[in-house]
Amino acid sequence: MEEEILDLINQLSPIERKILPYLELKDTEKISEKAELDETAVKRALQFLSNKKIIKIEQKKDKFVDLEKNGVVYLKNGMPERKLLHFIIENNEIGINELKSKCGLNEQEFNVALGILKRRSLISIENGKIILTSKNGSALNKSLEEKFLEALPMEYSKLNQEQKNIIKELETRKEIVSIKEKSLITFEIIDLGRKIIKPEILKEISSLNLIESLTPAMIKTGGWKGKKFRIYDVESKVPEIYAGKGQFYYNFLKEVRKKLIAMGFEEMEGNLIVSEFWNFDALFQPQFHVAREWTDNYNVKNKLKLEKIENRIISNVKNIHEKKWNYKWSLNKAMNYILRPQGTIMSAKTIASNPKNPGRYFSIARCFRPDVIDAKHLSEFNQVEGIIVADKLTFTNLLDILRTFAKEIAGIKNDKDIRFQSDYYPFTEPSIELDIKHPLFGWIEIGGAGIFRKEVVESLLGKNVTVLAWGLGIDRLAMAKLDIKDIRHLFTDDLKILREK
Repeated sequence: MEEEILDLINQLSPIERKILPYLELKDTEKISEKAELDETAVKRALQFLSNKKIIKIEQKKDKFVDLEKNGVVYLKNGMPERKLLHFIIENNEIGINELKSKCGLNEQEFNVALGILKRRSLISIENGKIILTSKNGSALNKSLEEKFLEALPMEYSKLNQEQKNIIKELETRKEIVSIKEKSLITFEIIDLGRKIIKPEILKEISSLNLIESLTPAMIKTGGWKGKKFRIYDVESKVPEIYAGKGQFYYNFLKEVRKKLIAMGFEEMEGNLIVSEFWNFDALFQPQFHVAREWTDNYNVKNKLKLEKIENRIISNVKNIHEKKWNYKWSLNKAMNYILRPQGTIMSAKTIASNPKNPGRYFSIARCFRPDVIDAKHLSEFNQVEGIIVADKLTFTNLLDILRTFAKEIAGIKNDKDIRFQSDYYPFTEPSIELDIKHPLFGWIEIGGAGIFRKEVVESLLGKNVTVLAWGLGIDRLAMAKLDIKDIRHLFTDDLKILREK
Protein backbone atom coordinates (compact mmCIF):
# COMPACT_ATOMS: atom_id res chain seq x y z
CA MET A 1 0.00 0.00 0.00
CA GLU A 2 1.32 3.46 -0.87
CA GLU A 3 2.67 5.40 2.13
CA GLU A 4 0.43 8.37 1.27
CA ILE A 5 -2.67 6.14 1.36
CA LEU A 6 -1.57 4.48 4.60
CA ASP A 7 -1.07 7.83 6.34
CA LEU A 8 -4.42 9.01 5.07
CA ILE A 9 -6.50 6.07 6.27
CA ASN A 10 -4.91 6.43 9.71
CA GLN A 11 -6.34 9.96 9.86
CA LEU A 12 -9.93 8.97 9.07
CA SER A 13 -12.48 9.63 11.80
CA PRO A 14 -15.21 7.06 12.55
CA ILE A 15 -17.85 9.00 10.58
CA GLU A 16 -15.52 9.30 7.57
CA ARG A 17 -14.90 5.55 7.64
CA LYS A 18 -18.66 4.96 7.79
CA ILE A 19 -19.54 6.98 4.69
CA LEU A 20 -16.60 6.00 2.43
CA PRO A 21 -18.31 2.85 1.03
CA TYR A 22 -21.30 4.93 -0.06
CA LEU A 23 -19.62 7.93 -1.71
CA GLU A 24 -20.64 6.72 -5.17
CA LEU A 25 -24.27 7.45 -4.23
CA LYS A 26 -23.41 11.19 -4.34
CA ASP A 27 -26.54 12.11 -2.38
CA THR A 28 -26.36 13.18 1.27
CA GLU A 29 -29.81 11.78 2.11
CA LYS A 30 -29.05 8.36 0.62
CA ILE A 31 -25.61 8.26 2.24
CA SER A 32 -27.22 9.19 5.55
CA GLU A 33 -29.66 6.29 5.25
CA LYS A 34 -27.03 3.71 4.26
CA ALA A 35 -24.42 4.79 6.81
CA GLU A 36 -27.05 5.15 9.56
CA LEU A 37 -25.91 8.69 10.36
CA ASP A 38 -27.95 11.86 10.54
CA GLU A 39 -27.52 14.27 7.64
CA THR A 40 -25.56 16.78 9.74
CA ALA A 41 -22.96 14.11 10.57
CA VAL A 42 -22.75 13.15 6.88
CA LYS A 43 -22.13 16.77 5.86
CA ARG A 44 -19.45 17.08 8.52
CA ALA A 45 -17.77 13.87 7.32
CA LEU A 46 -17.87 15.10 3.71
CA GLN A 47 -16.15 18.30 4.81
CA PHE A 48 -13.44 16.25 6.55
CA LEU A 49 -12.93 14.20 3.35
CA SER A 50 -12.76 17.40 1.32
CA ASN A 51 -10.05 18.75 3.65
CA LYS A 52 -8.07 15.57 2.93
CA LYS A 53 -8.47 16.05 -0.87
CA ILE A 54 -10.49 12.83 -1.20
CA ILE A 55 -13.52 14.62 -2.64
CA LYS A 56 -14.22 18.09 -4.00
CA ILE A 57 -17.25 19.81 -2.50
CA GLU A 58 -19.41 22.46 -4.12
CA GLN A 59 -21.78 24.34 -1.88
CA LYS A 60 -24.49 26.72 -2.89
CA LYS A 61 -27.10 28.44 -0.79
CA ASP A 62 -30.72 28.68 -1.87
CA LYS A 63 -33.39 30.73 -0.17
CA PHE A 64 -36.54 28.93 0.92
CA VAL A 65 -39.78 30.36 2.29
CA ASP A 66 -41.30 28.26 5.04
CA LEU A 67 -43.84 28.41 7.85
CA GLU A 68 -42.90 29.67 11.30
CA LYS A 69 -44.58 28.66 14.57
CA ASN A 70 -47.74 30.76 14.13
CA GLY A 71 -47.89 29.92 10.43
CA VAL A 72 -48.15 26.20 11.25
CA VAL A 73 -50.99 26.93 13.70
CA TYR A 74 -52.81 29.23 11.25
CA LEU A 75 -52.51 26.70 8.42
CA LYS A 76 -54.12 24.06 10.62
CA ASN A 77 -56.75 26.19 12.39
CA GLY A 78 -57.25 29.14 10.03
CA MET A 79 -55.85 32.66 9.86
CA PRO A 80 -56.99 35.05 12.64
CA GLU A 81 -58.90 37.17 10.09
CA ARG A 82 -60.80 34.09 8.88
CA LYS A 83 -61.69 33.02 12.43
CA LEU A 84 -62.84 36.56 13.18
CA LEU A 85 -64.87 36.72 9.97
CA HIS A 86 -66.63 33.41 10.77
CA PHE A 87 -67.53 34.76 14.20
CA ILE A 88 -68.88 38.02 12.71
CA ILE A 89 -70.98 36.10 10.15
CA GLU A 90 -72.54 34.13 13.00
CA ASN A 91 -72.91 37.21 15.21
CA ASN A 92 -73.55 40.12 12.83
CA GLU A 93 -73.87 43.61 14.33
CA ILE A 94 -72.00 42.55 17.46
CA GLY A 95 -70.43 45.24 19.64
CA ILE A 96 -66.67 45.65 19.19
CA ASN A 97 -65.87 45.03 22.89
CA GLU A 98 -68.06 41.92 23.00
CA LEU A 99 -66.46 40.67 19.79
CA LYS A 100 -62.99 41.20 21.24
CA SER A 101 -63.79 39.23 24.39
CA LYS A 102 -65.59 36.32 22.71
CA CYS A 103 -63.85 35.73 19.37
CA GLY A 104 -61.02 33.60 20.84
CA LEU A 105 -58.15 35.74 19.53
CA ASN A 106 -55.51 37.44 21.62
CA GLU A 107 -55.33 41.24 21.54
CA GLN A 108 -52.63 41.42 18.91
CA GLU A 109 -54.33 38.91 16.59
CA PHE A 110 -57.66 40.68 17.06
CA ASN A 111 -56.28 44.11 16.18
CA VAL A 112 -54.47 42.84 13.08
CA ALA A 113 -57.42 40.72 11.91
CA LEU A 114 -59.91 43.56 12.40
CA GLY A 115 -57.69 45.90 10.38
CA ILE A 116 -57.39 43.37 7.54
CA LEU A 117 -61.16 42.79 7.35
CA LYS A 118 -61.76 46.56 7.25
CA ARG A 119 -59.07 47.05 4.60
CA ARG A 120 -60.65 44.34 2.44
CA SER A 121 -64.07 46.02 2.84
CA LEU A 122 -65.53 42.85 4.37
CA ILE A 123 -66.79 44.70 7.45
CA SER A 124 -67.54 48.21 8.64
CA ILE A 125 -67.87 49.73 12.10
CA GLU A 126 -71.02 51.73 12.76
CA ASN A 127 -71.97 53.10 16.19
CA GLY A 128 -69.55 50.72 17.89
CA LYS A 129 -70.98 47.64 16.12
CA ILE A 130 -69.34 45.41 13.53
CA ILE A 131 -71.38 45.17 10.30
CA LEU A 132 -70.71 42.53 7.64
CA THR A 133 -70.52 44.34 4.29
CA SER A 134 -69.82 41.39 1.99
CA LYS A 135 -72.03 38.50 0.96
CA ASN A 136 -71.24 35.44 3.04
CA GLY A 137 -70.21 33.33 0.06
CA SER A 138 -67.60 35.70 -1.33
CA ALA A 139 -66.40 36.61 2.16
CA LEU A 140 -65.43 32.99 2.84
CA ASN A 141 -63.30 32.58 -0.30
CA LYS A 142 -59.71 31.74 0.53
CA SER A 143 -57.43 34.77 0.57
CA LEU A 144 -54.19 34.94 -1.40
CA GLU A 145 -52.28 34.68 1.89
CA GLU A 146 -54.07 31.45 2.84
CA LYS A 147 -53.41 29.88 -0.57
CA PHE A 148 -49.77 30.91 -0.29
CA LEU A 149 -49.36 29.30 3.16
CA GLU A 150 -50.78 26.03 1.80
CA ALA A 151 -48.09 25.99 -0.92
CA LEU A 152 -45.13 26.29 1.47
CA PRO A 153 -42.26 25.47 1.62
CA MET A 154 -41.16 27.07 -1.68
CA GLU A 155 -37.89 28.16 -3.27
CA TYR A 156 -37.67 31.94 -3.12
CA SER A 157 -36.27 32.13 -6.66
CA LYS A 158 -39.47 30.56 -8.02
CA LEU A 159 -41.83 33.11 -6.45
CA ASN A 160 -43.67 35.60 -8.63
CA GLN A 161 -43.98 39.27 -7.69
CA GLU A 162 -47.44 38.79 -6.16
CA GLN A 163 -46.10 36.07 -3.84
CA LYS A 164 -43.12 38.26 -2.86
CA ASN A 165 -45.57 41.04 -1.94
CA ILE A 166 -47.51 38.55 0.21
CA ILE A 167 -44.28 37.64 2.05
CA LYS A 168 -43.58 41.31 2.76
CA GLU A 169 -47.04 41.66 4.28
CA LEU A 170 -46.78 38.45 6.32
CA GLU A 171 -43.29 39.31 7.62
CA THR A 172 -44.77 42.32 9.44
CA ARG A 173 -46.85 39.85 11.47
CA LYS A 174 -45.36 37.68 14.17
CA GLU A 175 -43.82 34.29 13.30
CA ILE A 176 -46.00 33.36 10.30
CA VAL A 177 -43.38 32.91 7.56
CA SER A 178 -39.64 33.33 7.26
CA ILE A 179 -37.06 33.27 4.49
CA LYS A 180 -34.24 30.87 5.31
CA GLU A 181 -31.06 29.92 3.55
CA LYS A 182 -30.41 26.23 3.00
CA SER A 183 -26.98 24.89 2.06
CA LEU A 184 -27.03 22.39 -0.80
CA ILE A 185 -23.95 20.17 -1.06
CA THR A 186 -22.74 18.37 -4.16
CA PHE A 187 -19.37 16.63 -4.50
CA GLU A 188 -17.20 14.64 -6.86
CA ILE A 189 -14.66 11.95 -6.01
CA ILE A 190 -11.22 13.06 -7.16
CA ASP A 191 -8.04 11.06 -7.91
CA LEU A 192 -6.99 10.36 -4.33
CA GLY A 193 -10.57 9.43 -3.48
CA ARG A 194 -10.70 6.90 -6.32
CA LYS A 195 -7.72 5.12 -4.78
CA ILE A 196 -9.27 5.15 -1.28
CA ILE A 197 -12.62 3.62 -2.31
CA LYS A 198 -11.07 0.59 -4.01
CA PRO A 199 -12.53 -2.59 -2.43
CA GLU A 200 -9.20 -3.77 -0.99
CA ILE A 201 -8.56 -0.37 0.65
CA LEU A 202 -12.11 -0.21 2.04
CA LYS A 203 -11.58 -3.69 3.49
CA GLU A 204 -8.37 -2.50 5.17
CA ILE A 205 -10.16 0.56 6.55
CA SER A 206 -13.02 -1.51 7.98
CA SER A 207 -10.54 -3.67 9.91
CA LEU A 208 -8.78 -0.71 11.52
CA ASN A 209 -8.87 -0.56 15.31
CA LEU A 210 -7.68 2.98 16.08
CA ILE A 211 -7.85 4.62 19.48
CA GLU A 212 -9.51 8.04 19.26
CA SER A 213 -8.20 9.65 22.46
CA LEU A 214 -5.61 9.20 25.17
CA THR A 215 -7.29 9.01 28.59
CA PRO A 216 -5.81 9.56 32.08
CA ALA A 217 -6.57 5.91 32.88
CA MET A 218 -4.54 4.70 29.88
CA ILE A 219 -1.58 6.83 30.98
CA LYS A 220 -1.84 5.53 34.55
CA THR A 221 -2.05 1.86 33.60
CA GLY A 222 0.20 2.02 30.55
CA GLY A 223 -2.66 0.69 28.44
CA TRP A 224 -1.63 2.92 25.57
CA LYS A 225 1.53 0.94 24.90
CA GLY A 226 1.47 -0.96 21.64
CA LYS A 227 -1.82 0.66 20.59
CA LYS A 228 -2.44 2.52 17.36
CA PHE A 229 -3.86 6.02 17.64
CA ARG A 230 -5.73 7.89 14.97
CA ILE A 231 -3.76 10.75 13.45
CA TYR A 232 -5.68 14.01 13.93
CA ASP A 233 -6.29 16.60 11.25
CA VAL A 234 -5.80 19.84 13.16
CA GLU A 235 -7.12 21.92 10.23
CA SER A 236 -10.61 20.41 10.27
CA LYS A 237 -13.55 22.67 11.02
CA VAL A 238 -15.16 22.19 14.42
CA PRO A 239 -18.65 23.04 15.72
CA GLU A 240 -19.20 26.65 16.71
CA ILE A 241 -19.18 27.43 20.41
CA TYR A 242 -21.52 30.21 21.47
CA ALA A 243 -19.92 32.06 24.35
CA GLY A 244 -21.96 34.15 26.76
CA LYS A 245 -22.37 37.80 25.76
CA GLY A 246 -24.55 40.82 26.41
CA GLN A 247 -27.98 41.11 24.78
CA PHE A 248 -27.44 42.90 21.46
CA TYR A 249 -29.99 45.69 21.99
CA TYR A 250 -28.76 46.51 25.49
CA ASN A 251 -25.21 46.56 24.11
CA PHE A 252 -26.44 49.07 21.53
CA LEU A 253 -27.98 51.26 24.26
CA LYS A 254 -24.71 51.14 26.20
CA GLU A 255 -22.82 52.29 23.10
CA VAL A 256 -25.27 55.17 22.56
CA ARG A 257 -24.88 56.23 26.20
CA LYS A 258 -21.09 56.06 25.89
CA LYS A 259 -21.09 58.17 22.70
CA LEU A 260 -23.33 60.85 24.20
CA ILE A 261 -21.19 61.10 27.33
CA ALA A 262 -18.09 61.35 25.10
CA MET A 263 -19.80 64.26 23.31
CA GLY A 264 -20.08 66.11 26.62
CA PHE A 265 -23.67 65.24 27.58
CA GLU A 266 -24.73 64.61 31.18
CA GLU A 267 -27.36 61.93 31.82
CA MET A 268 -30.79 62.87 33.20
CA GLU A 269 -32.86 60.43 35.28
CA GLY A 270 -36.53 60.31 36.26
CA ASN A 271 -39.49 58.22 37.43
CA LEU A 272 -41.67 55.93 35.34
CA ILE A 273 -44.80 57.34 37.02
CA VAL A 274 -45.12 61.08 36.41
CA SER A 275 -47.63 63.86 36.91
CA GLU A 276 -49.50 65.44 34.02
CA PHE A 277 -48.04 68.73 35.25
CA TRP A 278 -44.49 67.88 34.20
CA ASN A 279 -45.46 65.83 31.17
CA PHE A 280 -47.97 68.31 29.69
CA ASP A 281 -48.57 71.56 31.59
CA ALA A 282 -44.92 72.48 32.09
CA LEU A 283 -44.45 71.86 28.36
CA PHE A 284 -47.17 74.38 27.42
CA GLN A 285 -49.63 71.67 26.38
CA PRO A 286 -53.17 72.84 27.26
CA GLN A 287 -55.44 70.71 29.41
CA PHE A 288 -57.95 70.37 26.56
CA HIS A 289 -55.31 68.97 24.14
CA VAL A 290 -56.34 65.66 22.50
CA ALA A 291 -53.02 64.00 23.44
CA ARG A 292 -54.16 64.12 27.09
CA GLU A 293 -57.13 61.81 26.46
CA TRP A 294 -57.16 58.43 28.21
CA THR A 295 -56.71 56.64 24.87
CA ASP A 296 -53.24 58.17 24.47
CA ASN A 297 -51.88 57.50 27.96
CA TYR A 298 -51.80 54.87 30.69
CA ASN A 299 -53.47 56.53 33.67
CA VAL A 300 -52.71 55.63 37.28
CA LYS A 301 -55.99 54.92 39.10
CA ASN A 302 -54.86 55.63 42.66
CA LYS A 303 -54.45 59.19 43.86
CA LEU A 304 -50.76 59.80 44.43
CA LYS A 305 -48.62 62.61 45.76
CA LEU A 306 -45.10 61.80 44.68
CA GLU A 307 -43.46 65.21 44.61
CA LYS A 308 -43.71 68.82 45.70
CA ILE A 309 -43.54 71.41 42.93
CA GLU A 310 -42.30 74.92 43.64
CA ASN A 311 -45.13 77.44 43.95
CA ARG A 312 -43.18 79.76 41.64
CA ILE A 313 -43.27 77.20 38.83
CA ILE A 314 -46.95 76.34 39.38
CA SER A 315 -47.86 80.04 39.31
CA ASN A 316 -45.82 80.69 36.15
CA VAL A 317 -47.34 77.72 34.33
CA LYS A 318 -50.88 78.64 35.40
CA ASN A 319 -50.47 82.25 34.25
CA ILE A 320 -48.98 81.41 30.87
CA HIS A 321 -51.69 78.81 30.13
CA GLU A 322 -54.53 81.16 31.05
CA LYS A 323 -52.98 84.06 29.15
CA LYS A 324 -51.97 82.26 25.95
CA TRP A 325 -54.53 79.44 25.74
CA ASN A 326 -57.41 81.45 27.22
CA TYR A 327 -58.96 78.87 29.59
CA LYS A 328 -59.24 78.23 33.34
CA TRP A 329 -56.24 76.12 34.30
CA SER A 330 -56.79 73.36 36.92
CA LEU A 331 -54.12 72.24 39.39
CA ASN A 332 -56.18 69.09 40.17
CA LYS A 333 -56.05 68.06 36.52
CA ALA A 334 -52.31 68.76 36.42
CA MET A 335 -51.70 66.48 39.42
CA ASN A 336 -53.15 63.34 37.81
CA TYR A 337 -50.50 60.63 37.45
CA ILE A 338 -49.69 58.61 34.33
CA LEU A 339 -47.03 56.19 33.09
CA ARG A 340 -44.36 58.30 31.41
CA PRO A 341 -45.40 58.68 27.73
CA GLN A 342 -42.35 60.71 26.64
CA GLY A 343 -38.84 61.46 27.82
CA THR A 344 -39.30 65.23 27.41
CA ILE A 345 -40.49 65.44 31.02
CA MET A 346 -36.86 65.05 32.16
CA SER A 347 -35.81 67.95 29.95
CA ALA A 348 -38.52 70.10 31.55
CA LYS A 349 -37.34 69.19 35.05
CA THR A 350 -33.72 69.87 34.11
CA ILE A 351 -34.59 73.34 32.80
CA ALA A 352 -36.47 74.04 36.05
CA SER A 353 -33.36 73.06 38.06
CA ASN A 354 -31.30 75.97 36.63
CA PRO A 355 -28.99 73.96 34.32
CA LYS A 356 -25.48 74.90 33.24
CA ASN A 357 -25.23 77.44 30.42
CA PRO A 358 -23.74 76.16 28.21
CA GLY A 359 -24.87 72.63 29.09
CA ARG A 360 -25.72 69.35 27.37
CA TYR A 361 -28.11 66.76 28.83
CA PHE A 362 -29.59 63.44 27.66
CA SER A 363 -31.64 60.50 28.87
CA ILE A 364 -32.55 57.06 27.54
CA ALA A 365 -36.09 56.86 28.85
CA ARG A 366 -38.54 53.95 29.00
CA CYS A 367 -41.89 55.27 27.76
CA PHE A 368 -45.43 53.89 27.56
CA ARG A 369 -48.29 54.66 25.15
CA PRO A 370 -51.31 52.58 24.08
CA ASP A 371 -50.68 51.30 20.55
CA VAL A 372 -51.37 48.38 18.23
CA ILE A 373 -48.26 46.20 18.40
CA ASP A 374 -46.79 45.26 15.03
CA ALA A 375 -43.42 45.16 13.24
CA LYS A 376 -42.89 48.91 13.73
CA HIS A 377 -44.83 49.75 16.90
CA LEU A 378 -44.69 48.82 20.59
CA SER A 379 -46.72 50.11 23.52
CA GLU A 380 -43.57 50.11 25.68
CA PHE A 381 -40.51 51.65 24.06
CA ASN A 382 -37.29 53.58 24.61
CA GLN A 383 -36.71 57.21 23.70
CA VAL A 384 -33.42 59.08 23.62
CA GLU A 385 -34.12 62.59 24.85
CA GLY A 386 -31.73 65.49 24.85
CA ILE A 387 -31.31 69.23 25.25
CA ILE A 388 -28.50 71.69 24.64
CA VAL A 389 -28.62 74.93 26.61
CA ALA A 390 -26.52 77.77 25.19
CA ASP A 391 -26.82 81.31 23.92
CA LYS A 392 -26.71 82.03 20.17
CA LEU A 393 -27.69 78.50 19.10
CA THR A 394 -29.72 78.29 15.88
CA PHE A 395 -32.06 75.89 14.11
CA THR A 396 -29.18 74.97 11.78
CA ASN A 397 -27.21 73.73 14.80
CA LEU A 398 -30.16 71.45 15.67
CA LEU A 399 -30.30 69.96 12.14
CA ASP A 400 -26.55 69.23 12.28
CA ILE A 401 -27.00 67.42 15.61
CA LEU A 402 -29.86 65.31 14.22
CA ARG A 403 -27.80 64.35 11.15
CA THR A 404 -25.00 63.27 13.48
CA PHE A 405 -27.43 61.07 15.43
CA ALA A 406 -28.78 59.48 12.24
CA LYS A 407 -25.26 58.63 11.08
CA GLU A 408 -23.54 57.78 14.36
CA ILE A 409 -26.39 55.96 16.10
CA ALA A 410 -28.55 54.57 13.26
CA GLY A 411 -25.60 53.90 10.95
CA ILE A 412 -27.06 55.90 8.04
CA LYS A 413 -24.33 56.36 5.43
CA ASN A 414 -25.77 58.94 3.03
CA ASP A 415 -27.48 62.29 3.56
CA LYS A 416 -30.08 61.27 0.96
CA ASP A 417 -31.35 58.65 3.45
CA ILE A 418 -32.01 61.36 6.07
CA ARG A 419 -35.10 63.55 5.75
CA PHE A 420 -36.50 66.48 7.73
CA GLN A 421 -40.15 67.52 7.66
CA SER A 422 -41.80 70.43 9.41
CA ASP A 423 -43.92 69.38 12.39
CA TYR A 424 -45.84 70.80 15.33
CA TYR A 425 -45.33 70.38 19.07
CA PRO A 426 -46.87 72.72 21.67
CA PHE A 427 -43.52 73.15 23.43
CA THR A 428 -41.12 73.82 20.50
CA GLU A 429 -41.06 76.41 17.73
CA PRO A 430 -39.87 75.80 15.08
CA SER A 431 -40.41 72.02 15.17
CA ILE A 432 -39.05 69.31 12.91
CA GLU A 433 -39.58 65.58 12.29
CA LEU A 434 -36.57 63.34 11.61
CA ASP A 435 -37.06 60.43 9.18
CA ILE A 436 -34.57 57.81 8.01
CA LYS A 437 -34.83 55.32 5.18
CA HIS A 438 -35.10 51.68 6.32
CA PRO A 439 -34.25 48.98 3.72
CA LEU A 440 -37.51 47.09 4.38
CA PHE A 441 -40.04 49.71 5.51
CA GLY A 442 -38.82 52.72 3.50
CA TRP A 443 -39.09 56.09 5.25
CA ILE A 444 -39.81 55.75 8.97
CA GLU A 445 -40.26 58.49 11.54
CA ILE A 446 -37.55 58.47 14.20
CA GLY A 447 -38.77 61.35 16.35
CA GLY A 448 -39.22 65.06 16.73
CA ALA A 449 -37.08 68.05 17.62
CA GLY A 450 -37.19 71.81 17.90
CA ILE A 451 -36.26 74.87 19.94
CA PHE A 452 -38.10 75.14 23.27
CA ARG A 453 -40.61 77.99 23.26
CA LYS A 454 -39.95 80.90 25.59
CA GLU A 455 -43.33 80.14 27.26
CA VAL A 456 -41.76 76.86 28.46
CA VAL A 457 -38.29 78.14 29.37
CA GLU A 458 -39.42 81.34 31.12
CA SER A 459 -42.09 79.50 33.16
CA LEU A 460 -39.57 76.96 34.44
CA LEU A 461 -36.32 78.93 34.60
CA GLY A 462 -37.57 82.47 35.15
CA LYS A 463 -35.68 83.77 32.12
CA ASN A 464 -35.41 82.92 28.45
CA VAL A 465 -32.36 81.11 27.05
CA THR A 466 -31.99 79.09 23.86
CA VAL A 467 -32.65 75.37 24.38
CA LEU A 468 -32.38 72.89 21.49
CA ALA A 469 -34.44 69.76 22.20
CA TRP A 470 -35.15 66.38 20.63
CA GLY A 471 -36.88 63.12 21.46
CA LEU A 472 -36.02 60.20 19.19
CA GLY A 473 -37.32 56.62 19.09
CA ILE A 474 -34.10 54.78 19.79
CA ASP A 475 -35.78 51.41 19.16
CA ARG A 476 -36.23 52.42 15.51
CA LEU A 477 -32.70 53.78 15.33
CA ALA A 478 -31.58 50.34 16.53
CA MET A 479 -33.64 48.63 13.82
CA ALA A 480 -31.64 50.50 11.16
CA LYS A 481 -28.27 50.03 12.86
CA LEU A 482 -28.71 46.33 13.71
CA ASP A 483 -30.59 45.38 10.51
CA ILE A 484 -33.71 44.36 12.44
CA LYS A 485 -36.87 43.83 10.39
CA ASP A 486 -39.32 43.55 13.30
CA ILE A 487 -39.10 45.90 16.30
CA ARG A 488 -40.27 43.07 18.61
CA HIS A 489 -37.02 41.21 17.88
CA LEU A 490 -35.15 43.82 19.94
CA PHE A 491 -36.58 42.06 23.01
CA THR A 492 -36.63 38.51 21.62
CA ASP A 493 -35.88 35.32 23.53
CA ASP A 494 -35.10 33.49 20.26
CA LEU A 495 -31.67 31.91 20.86
CA LYS A 496 -30.80 31.90 17.15
CA ILE A 497 -31.25 35.68 16.91
CA LEU A 498 -29.50 36.27 20.24
CA ARG A 499 -26.49 34.22 19.11
CA GLU A 500 -26.17 35.80 15.67
CA LYS A 501 -26.69 39.47 16.56
